[in-house]
Amino acid sequence: MILNKIKLYSIIFFFLILLSTNNLQADDLKDFEIEGITIGESLLDYAAEEEIQSIIANIDYKTDKFVTYRFEKIHNLKQYDKLNVSVKKSDRKYKIVGISGIYYYENLEECNSLKKEIQSYVKKEFLINDSDITKFPSSMDKTGKSMIYGIQNYLKPYPSLESININCYDFTKESGMRANLKVSVNTHQFMKFIVDN
Repeated sequence: MILNKIKLYSIIFFFLILLSTNNLQADDLKDFEIEGITIGESLLDYAAEEEIQSIIANIDYKTDKFVTYRFEKIHNLKQYDKLNVSVKKSDRKYKIVGISGIYYYENLEECNSLKKEIQSYVKKEFLINDSDITKFPSSMDKTGKSMIYGIQNYLKPYPSLESININCYDFTKESGMRANLKVSVNTHQFMKFIVDN
């Protein structure tokens, strides 16, 4: 509980510091960091290939065009509880195309507060072409009772799916899954893959 509060405050502090230090709006996903990692970097900058292959996440995609890794297994996290990093399967340079920071929250009010703070940062620091506020049942919960409350920020005009997403996954106790805030940054190619899967 205390560790979660420390992480919560570090997330808020991180975004408040960023809000106060930059006056120019960015238009590139590479400018959005999660735990110091950005789109376009190579996983090889953080670990050897053998170590990277040992942290493959157990995510059941319909196709294997992309691979997601559990980055928290090789990198100490300061703000999030988990960090998923995705690359194209055929890319031997392990160029990052998707990053998702996951923070487990105690109640939806806490998550909505964090979502609001992060969205404020995103709107101030990035040139957002369009934003969608969403609410829909999670496909991960077969009962349909768990909900996802989110904001999708698109940096380029439609049909580009290049985005910064802030979602509260409000899972019910019956689902057996932990409620979490998920902050993601995804290239168009990887986001299209997620949508199609």
